[in-house]
Amino acid sequence: MRKYILTSPRFTGEINVLYGLDGRLLFIDFLKCDLNEEQTDYFKSKLPAIFKDNFIEAFGNSKLSVVEEGYTVSFEQWWNRYNIKHNKARCIALWNKMSEADQVNAYFKMGNYERHLALNTWKNKADPDTYLRQRYWESEWK
Repeated sequence: MRKYILTSPRFTGEINVLYGLDGRLLFIDFLKCDLNEEQTDYFKSKLPAIFKDNFIEAFGNSKLSVVEEGYTVSFEQWWNRYNIKHNKARCIALWNKMSEADQVNAYFKMGNYERHLALNTWKNKADPDTYLRQRYWESEWK
């Protein structure tokens, strides 16, 4: 995972950008900054979908500052987002055995599983320990 924090004198706060191990853009967080609609559209259009060696080049001569930071997801973040409260002890044990990359993927790729369930309303959401043990985030949910 690659996490970047972008700041600039042209806006207050920071933009957080997360790229996956495969170099694909996973997440852009505008919640910690004060951007107008034009600035938001600018960033969305300039950020590459696939990480390049130096994505800052896409922004030209802007006064953008970029800091790379490690990214982690806590068990509590994942647990609260999954929102089925069964077998917590088992889930904690499984979570602690996972690599940081798997933890981040389990968190961010949960959206694919949730969209699949929304489209297939006859299916029930798996228990959280099943999601972790069977590595549901690696499935191609359609």
